[in-house]
Amino acid sequence: GVSMMLAKSWRLAVRLPSRHRGFFTAHPRRNWTERARTGWLTLWSPPVWLRRPVRAARVAVLGVGIYEFGKARGHIEALQDPDELLDGLVKSLVASQHLSSSGAESSVYSRGSPALERVRSVGVRVLEASRSHVRMELQKLETELTVASRRPDMTHARELQVKIAELKAATKRLAGEWTWVVTNSEAVNAFVSPSCPRHLFIHQGLLSSLTPSDDELAFLISHEIAHVIHAHAENTLDRAAAAAQLQLVVLSLIDPTGLLSLAATWYFGVWVDASFVKTHSRRAETEADETGIQVMHLACYDSRSAGSMMGKLRSASDHTHSSWLDTHPPPLEREQSLERRAFALTLQGAHEDCTSVRGLLRGLYSRASRNRGGDAAGRPAQ
Repeated sequence: GVSMMLAKSWRLAVRLPSRHRGFFTAHPRRNWTERARTGWLTLWSPPVWLRRPVRAARVAVLGVGIYEFGKARGHIEALQDPDELLDGLVKSLVASQHLSSSGAESSVYSRGSPALERVRSVGVRVLEASRSHVRMELQKLETELTVASRRPDMTHARELQVKIAELKAATKRLAGEWTWVVTNSEAVNAFVSPSCPRHLFIHQGLLSSLTPSDDELAFLISHEIAHVIHAHAENTLDRAAAAAQLQLVVLSLIDPTGLLSLAATWYFGVWVDASFVKTHSRRAETEADETGIQVMHLACYDSRSAGSMMGKLRSASDHTHSSWLDTHPPPLEREQSLERRAFALTLQGAHEDCTSVRGLLRGLYSRASRNRGGDAAGRPAQ
């Protein structure tokens, strides 16, 4: 009985023209009773004005589900054999960033090579200064939170709690043993990657073409570790995923088969990427410069070398004018900002640790000079 009634209703609905189907389709010559009698089966079909939002909501939910599925799948693979997975990620990352004019295959320098040992010696010192920087900022915020918690308005206290949580997460990211990777690539670049935690990559092309001093190399490493402190790469991935999700929702609302709609959706994707991802990337680079020069100053390196290092990068780059599609601010703008910041740090002077370290180095240098002088004069070294 029910199946026969459904079949009869379906035949009645099919016979009607498309403009008459549906309970919510208005017709001037049909009253509500006739429409309910002939089109009651289509009561489950939403009206036109509601179909596209429902479709967009479904696409958004499916997009989030796919993202979470991929994330869970990555966690499972990482937990099964983390060491093997990390080695594979490092090799694939080095190969993807490789650049060679002679066609040489990508490789990394082994322990004991002069380039790697130099990067490692500077990196260890900068890394310890980065940890000290985070600890000092954390203590400062916790003291400020104690005072802010006594005020009636808790807005500032909640903001401080968020910043404290971010610094505690940064402490975990900086903890542990780090690996310093120098590749044979001719590219002028250094980077960190969220897929390879506690790894810092520097190409030989940067060391050979720019010939940075230890102070300039310290700023380069400090800048990259600052990205880890502020979790810039992780935030960029989240923003890129959100931008892709937004584009999926818009594509579900617009028919891309037309030429005008296709161009509109393409330009919308470019605008979303520039607004959500590229803008955040430029702010992240500026923040990494600010934190990096503070870290290198804390590591007892000359902060004035930050501007000279950026000047070398500017000379090796053709990036002269700013654009809303750029991931980095113009090097000249960054160089001038670093020079102003270095001047302010120079006025503050070196902290006590740097004073003691420099005094120790001067003592060792003078002792070594006396020993060499004694040997040259034929006297026994003291």
